[in-house]
Amino acid sequence: MPMSLTRIQLPFLAMMLTCCAFAPARAQDAASGWANAPKSAARLIAAPAGEAAYRAGIEIKLAPATITYWRSPGESGVPPVFDFSHSSNFRAAEVSFPAPTRIDEGGSDVFGYQGGVVLPVRVAPQEQGKPVDLVLELDYAACEKICLPVHARLQLGLPAKEASEMPAMVAAEASVPRRLSAEETAHDVAVTPVTGAEKPTWRLAWRGAAPAQDLFAEPPDPFFIATKREGDDFLVTMAEYPKDASLSDVPVRFTLTGRQPVEFALHLDAGAARP
Repeated sequence: MPMSLTRIQLPFLAMMLTCCAFAPARAQDAASGWANAPKSAARLIAAPAGEAAYRAGIEIKLAPATITYWRSPGESGVPPVFDFSHSSNFRAAEVSFPAPTRIDEGGSDVFGYQGGVVLPVRVAPQEQGKPVDLVLELDYAACEKICLPVHARLQLGLPAKEASEMPAMVAAEASVPRRLSAEETAHDVAVTPVTGAEKPTWRLAWRGAAPAQDLFAEPPDPFFIATKREGDDFLVTMAEYPKDASLSDVPVRFTLTGRQPVEFALHLDAGAARP
């Protein structure tokens, strides 16, 4: 993916504009305090335990006309970065991303969120049944006319003892795309090469029951795939790739948004696609 000027400047801007905040909470709380920054704020939320993995969420609140980025930001921008290494009784954390939206940022297509987002987190304790002191060093971008890199240090005891944040947790988890199996992908997704295109291009047709709204593609670095709607289908174009790269078998993670968002994996090549 091409590196934008904004993205090149981010590490330098971070030294000037980053807001460092520590927002602890008591062990029984369902939310940490807010770590406030210009144009945004962040906190941790949690739901009572009921499984082997504890349920938490990273909530980012954004000022009007301000955006933050998805795990794959598009033509410019940077994704959020998570560091849980200062947590105690902690084994692993899996962060999930709700389906993004396509946003026009000065003529560039970027993928992310407006208004705010809650990123669900499944936290596995080192010792089952014992509390986790979850500490997150969070880096994200809050972008309006300029992009402000934000750093926040958040802390929350897990599991939560009360359920005040349960509605937000349930809504966030429901907005995460469902992973299709290989069999579902083969049944619901049809991909055919487009002949005569300037760059390798495929037509992707969605045959699932729920209507599709938008399509996002995540190939491995240093490939970059552009997607756009054409009628009821989507065009998938290998916009950037190394000159000496083989296009015989490129694994791509797709996210299809709509009322029932899904994600699926395909291997693209110049003549076919397969799960």
